[in-house]
Amino acid sequence: MHSASETASVASAGGEQALWNPLAAAGWSVIFTPAFGAWVLMRNWEALGDTRQVAQARIWFCFSLGLLGVQLLSAAINRRLNSDSNLMHWISLLYLLAWWVAAVLPQARALRSRYGGSGYLRKGWDLVLLYAVVG
Repeated sequence: MHSASETASVASAGGEQALWNPLAAAGWSVIFTPAFGAWVLMRNWEALGDTRQVAQARIWFCFSLGLLGVQLLSAAINRRLNSDSNLMHWISLLYLLAWWVAAVLPQARALRSRYGGSGYLRKGWDLVLLYAVVG
């Protein structure tokens, strides 16, 4: 496990950017919503220099934020009407699955083919998870 300064110096020495594990990002997204994971994947694509994938990840991120807003609004309306609709719950689960298949797996495959499995520098999760908790 590398400290932040060690990772930065190794990354600059080898010309390689440190990346977050996309499968771990998907796992954290179960807790912190797909918006969190989409942001992580977007940052990974930026580090890899793939502008087309950055644009796609940005769309996933923006759509995830929109869905989160709709979920909050739906919950407020359900509470106000004393309703107990589970529709948004199911939509959210389907969206998480679709995002996982369409965004997470392609990045995991790209990293596996580019670095041969786990042969890339790993970014630590401490700071980004702290931001997710605060957010």
